[in-house]
Amino acid sequence: MEFYNNTLAIEATWLIDEGIMTRKQYDHAVNRKQVNVICRGCRNTPAKVSYDSMPDRFKQAIRERVGGDPYRLAKVNQLEIRIEHDHEASIFFENYTLEDGRNLPKETRREYYANAVVLKAIHVLINDKRAKLSALGHRSKRAWDQLSDAAQELDRSKYPHTLPVNPRRLESKYKSYMQGGNESLIHKNFSNRNAARVASDVHESLLVEMIADPRNFDNAQIMREYNKVANAMQWQAITAATVANYRDKHFATTYAGRRGSVAYRNKITMQVKREAPSAPILFWSVDGWDVELMYQIRTVDKKGHAVTTYHNRPTLIVLLDAFNKYPIGYAIGTQETPELIRGAFRNASNHVKKLLGKRYLTYQLQTDNYAKKTLEPMYEAMTKHYTPARVKNAKAKPIEPYFKYLNKTYCQVQPNWSGFGVTSDKDSQPNGEFLQEYKHQFPDWDGVVRQVIDMIEAERALKHDAFMVQWESASEDKKLIMPDENYLLTFGERRLKRDGKPETNMMSSNGMKVTINGIKRDYDCFDVRFRDYMSERWTIVYDPADVSKVLAVNEDETLRFVLEEKYIQPMALADREVGDGGHLQRVRDFNDSLEKIHADRRAKHLEDLQVIMPVIQRNSATLSKLMITDSNGQHKNQRNDGRGLPPNPLKGALKSRATDVDAEDVETDLFDRY
Repeated sequence: MEFYNNTLAIEATWLIDEGIMTRKQYDHAVNRKQVNVICRGCRNTPAKVSYDSMPDRFKQAIRERVGGDPYRLAKVNQLEIRIEHDHEASIFFENYTLEDGRNLPKETRREYYANAVVLKAIHVLINDKRAKLSALGHRSKRAWDQLSDAAQELDRSKYPHTLPVNPRRLESKYKSYMQGGNESLIHKNFSNRNAARVASDVHESLLVEMIADPRNFDNAQIMREYNKVANAMQWQAITAATVANYRDKHFATTYAGRRGSVAYRNKITMQVKREAPSAPILFWSVDGWDVELMYQIRTVDKKGHAVTTYHNRPTLIVLLDAFNKYPIGYAIGTQETPELIRGAFRNASNHVKKLLGKRYLTYQLQTDNYAKKTLEPMYEAMTKHYTPARVKNAKAKPIEPYFKYLNKTYCQVQPNWSGFGVTSDKDSQPNGEFLQEYKHQFPDWDGVVRQVIDMIEAERALKHDAFMVQWESASEDKKLIMPDENYLLTFGERRLKRDGKPETNMMSSNGMKVTINGIKRDYDCFDVRFRDYMSERWTIVYDPADVSKVLAVNEDETLRFVLEEKYIQPMALADREVGDGGHLQRVRDFNDSLEKIHADRRAKHLEDLQVIMPVIQRNSATLSKLMITDSNGQHKNQRNDGRGLPPNPLKGALKSRATDVDAEDVETDLFDRY
């Protein structure tokens, strides 16, 4: 149904299709002028008949079929058929940002969009043909009444608009929309400060800074302090609820002031999600932990009274391989110290050798910043890439949650368990009455150390197989061998004299005698270069846990040689055991190579001397003193027969240049210089 030339028209095909009348009845009514055809049909355009010209029985059937007054429904149709999707309006309301950075609520966006498309349809209808505008009531002054009725009759589930019912207000809303566009539909409460008690940027800045105060005032305290300033400045007072709203609104901005920079980085800033390394020994992380296992210590106070304390806890330094959380190295002490950390690294290096046959460097090492200046040389010697974690950035270290895992898995089952951290829920802590009753049975230092060792060894056994399998398939270019020389230089100890200076030793023909842990030991070196420095004084660097090899370094550490403890050979052949012959042969092979090197050096020296041999023979008794042979191995012939010497290569040149000085005198001067 629609109005056509001010007449309510109904499509003829609709009448027949809906069963209002049959085709025969329609043709009969048209022929007898009972139905007035106001628009003849043509291709793609159905014929239209006047509703008013139809017999009453057909009008009644139409009203029943459409469920109401055809005039009213036709008015709605005129508006609804002009409603079209507005992509620009949809994007505008979807992306509209309020002052606090939020977007419009979902239902509000639907409401504003519906208002926009209905107003736009009204605009199209108003500007449409005059005939259709006048069809709304034949008088233009009543157009807004008709438009208001049409808008209110729209299906709200499809068009959830909130346009005014009053025609005059609807007209005002329409004019505002035509002038201000989509922006005019945004309610002032969204763009203003709600008649705000916090009415300006200055007001808001004061309130936000009060919320961010590190003393962490509650809402009521901030309200009182703010209102003191507001009263003096003749501002509007606020309530505690207003403070709460702004606390939520500026939660992230004020968090650093209220909780500190570390908490801000851990809670507010973006965190990086990482995956574990693809193979062992690619990434190690080290940290210390006060193990949640208590032990007892018996001491004597100043008055000579015995006092036993039960709250003591050991400190564990763990070097964790992040591949499968394997504790590759550890050390146990009473407190975290650089020496204890060195012990954990020494343990890691030796454990790697035990597992893999060689010592390997980790590809990347992560530490905290404790004693960084002291320990950094050791850290850099143990890895290709040293990457310390940012100060107080616990989340960056995979070892932090590992300590929690150890505590819950191994420590909590022990009767001397001290609980979780001080910030944990009280209900998850151990029974204090039980600990008080049981404290006399707490282990001593040796006992608690045994507990910790058992815990670490259980972890190693649990993860050993996966560690070894993946190591075999790891990339070879990431496997970095640590030579014995580097290990000893990094972790070795040095014997000191009473003045604190390192004790030094010298090499003798029988090797180097060194006293370690009160035991005299003999060492030697299979590096042929070592015997070139027989006059050097050496400092011996050793690992107390393995003294089979030591490192000899000179004062400025420019010379470094690994020495091996001398193998003790039996004097009697009858006492020989398996392996003795191999060690003896190794010494003989070394001596043979050493003699060959020295002989080759002498031969080169003699070859170099051939150029000045005539001068030496003519002016000194060198050949009489030295057994210098010729190329045939002869010495006496050369000594006794000076004529057998080859021509002097210098003599001709010297004669040609000598004028006032005799050539032999020049040769003598040259010899003196040599």
